[in-house]
Amino acid sequence: MEKKVAPPPAPLEYNNMADISGVILPSLALTLGVTTSVYFFAWWVRHKDGRHTYSLLSWAFALFLLFWFQIPAILARLGEGITVTDFNLFFTLTFPITFLALLLVYIGILQISGIELGKKQKIALSVWFLSAVAFFVYHFILNKGIIQAYLLPLGGNILFYAVIRILIILTVIRLLSRAEMKTAYGFVGAGAIVVEGILGLARNFFIIKQVLIYPPQFWYLQIAQSQFFFVTQTVSIILLVIGFYFLHLLYHRRLYGKKP
Repeated sequence: MEKKVAPPPAPLEYNNMADISGVILPSLALTLGVTTSVYFFAWWVRHKDGRHTYSLLSWAFALFLLFWFQIPAILARLGEGITVTDFNLFFTLTFPITFLALLLVYIGILQISGIELGKKQKIALSVWFLSAVAFFVYHFILNKGIIQAYLLPLGGNILFYAVIRILIILTVIRLLSRAEMKTAYGFVGAGAIVVEGILGLARNFFIIKQVLIYPPQFWYLQIAQSQFFFVTQTVSIILLVIGFYFLHLLYHRRLYGKKP
């Protein structure tokens, strides 16, 4: 018997602004993320005094790259129809861009905390990163930005997104064992990043479940109908901003003995 596949979902249309939360939440995350990104970048430009400011530079770029996924949420809720033709290339690009953003989050945590990776860890991470580059380049160049199979949404989420999120969570939990982290700043900063990682993993597995319902070309139309996806994504960016800022306060006070 042939496997039955659900028909493509109907195009998303929002003819009014009834779903106001779908505009306010992504816009709030976008504004907060932009403001924090500019603040961290300006701090790096003014100081450039070691790993602390370079971690802020990593986080500034990470927040900037994470803005991409807020754009369709806002447009859809404002009445713009989401079609495969218009957004296929856009969402193919967001996979490697979001992965790079998460990698910068991880690098920033290593920089600000001074954690040194061993030689074997560096080799393993390098091989894994190059595999990610090859994976995304293959889909972008050879498939010309068109999602034709389940490999990109499934492989990207399982092999790369989930792995980097788990690395971030484990590294931050490791930080909590340090004496300097046992403060309000440390607990709030680390806690926000850990909760964001858990929400991110929940979204990753939610995507895996949802994309199997429809043909791969229509994977995002299914995700875009989910309030859970965009609300948790918005909350994630807010949590990252809180986590980054409180870790910044903690390590700045530790280095200079005062608030920034």
